[in-house]
Amino acid sequence: MERVTVHASTVAFDLPVGPRALVLSGRSGRGKSALALELLAIGARLVSDDQTVLHAESGQLIATAPPAIAGLIEWRGVGLLPVAYLEQAPVVAWVDMDSSAQDRLPAPRCHYVLGVRLPCLHLPGHGAVAAGLRQYMLGQAWMAQNERAT
Repeated sequence: MERVTVHASTVAFDLPVGPRALVLSGRSGRGKSALALELLAIGARLVSDDQTVLHAESGQLIATAPPAIAGLIEWRGVGLLPVAYLEQAPVVAWVDMDSSAQDRLPAPRCHYVLGVRLPCLHLPGHGAVAAGLRQYMLGQAWMAQNERAT
């Protein structure tokens, strides 16, 4: 099974279909761990911080933590904090923290990893980023549930 390790933090929200993950990718110092901590504070669960191992399984991207850092998250200026974590979670969106959203209502973007196509989000430079990501995940689950009902 092909695996790739990316410079990213990954968090998952518990949705009606089970946990679904967001990959927060970006260069060092872009705020991946800080955003992950904010998301944990509003209900997300950690999959991995700073480095995420990805593999494709049945057309879905699965995220895990490298064993050496499983259950740890960095709080810059303080150190590593232990945290309960998920061993793995299917990824449903990619967040590119190296690019910022320029348009108020941008056209959909996508990102490919190991042949799996994912929606790609560029974040606004300010505002309720963590709350927006949480609502994005809840909204995706709501739309998927309504599609199944029709």
